[in-house]
Amino acid sequence: MHWATPVQGDTVAAQALCRPLAATRNEPDMSPFAHRTPSELRSLALQVVSLPGAAFLAVLAAVGDFTPGAARWVVVLGVVVGLAVCAIARFTRLATARFTIGVIVLTMALTTLIGLSIQPPAIGTLLAFVLLGVAVGASAFVPIRLAIAFSAVCLALGIGLIVARSSIPLVACIIFVALMSITVLVVVVLRQSLQAARDEAVALSLADALTGLANRRSMEVNVPLMTALAERTDRQLGCLVLDLDHFKQINDTYGHLVGDGVLQVTADALIQFTRSSDLCVRVGGDEFSVFTIVRGNDELAEVAERLRAAIEGLDATPKTTVSVGGALRPFPSETVPALSLEALMMSADQALYRAKTEGRNAVQIA
Repeated sequence: MHWATPVQGDTVAAQALCRPLAATRNEPDMSPFAHRTPSELRSLALQVVSLPGAAFLAVLAAVGDFTPGAARWVVVLGVVVGLAVCAIARFTRLATARFTIGVIVLTMALTTLIGLSIQPPAIGTLLAFVLLGVAVGASAFVPIRLAIAFSAVCLALGIGLIVARSSIPLVACIIFVALMSITVLVVVVLRQSLQAARDEAVALSLADALTGLANRRSMEVNVPLMTALAERTDRQLGCLVLDLDHFKQINDTYGHLVGDGVLQVTADALIQFTRSSDLCVRVGGDEFSVFTIVRGNDELAEVAERLRAAIEGLDATPKTTVSVGGALRPFPSETVPALSLEALMMSADQALYRAKTEGRNAVQIA
């Protein structure tokens, strides 16, 4: 038996159902992007982009020449819209994902109109590269498939502007396509990499480092979800508390490295002999919990006995046994209040105490 082999992560512990790890740090982070939700970041980005954009349009409306001349008033309208977007993003909660998509579409249309009407033609060619910025923004803030669609539209509009206004359309188009492809690809890959890193960090924050089982934090997040599922399916949430027998003696006799191996192999057995929908938790030290949805005490006792026998039958040295206490969360009613997680575990703990006092390596159900 190789005690140092780590147990693979519990599937339940990998659920991404917690706040980012940065929110748990003790030291304050003064970054303007720290601890912001996606909607807050979206609002901030709209403010950062729309205010300078409105200023840019105001300069164009004041000093630019347009053919036809009525296009100037469209640019003035763009200034008003840019200021309105900034105000909405700053002072209201209306800057939703759908609102952001509308702003992107409006920006694409306005940029194309200005690029086709502004004089001299060289300025219209340069405005094609504004569409590059629009594509990058879409890649950062809208769903990936929609972002790719927006990027393709921006690419087509940009090429159209260049062909219509540039004196060297072939060279300008090659440069534009290259920049568009590289920047959008980099943003999309970076976004996916950050998402993968965040998912991994979330999974680690919900897992016990030694055994790979769920930790207390994951337990507090997932047990209410299991409770709600049990009530919807007219079943009950069962809690098993398992404590390794004479674990201190194993540490004292064989050392903590062997003791850690015992904990890992025990966790492996819990994963192997429970359903994927069950929640296996390392509560602390040599104490584990298993939460399962069952039809009653008899089924909970069967699960407990199966786990007890599995751990007793492990092909490992030193031999290990476990005492198990279990309790069911009763159906709440007018006379029976809903049982909290703490109360449920306390009831199972009391049953565990009886299993220990009656000789250990036993199961007791409250």
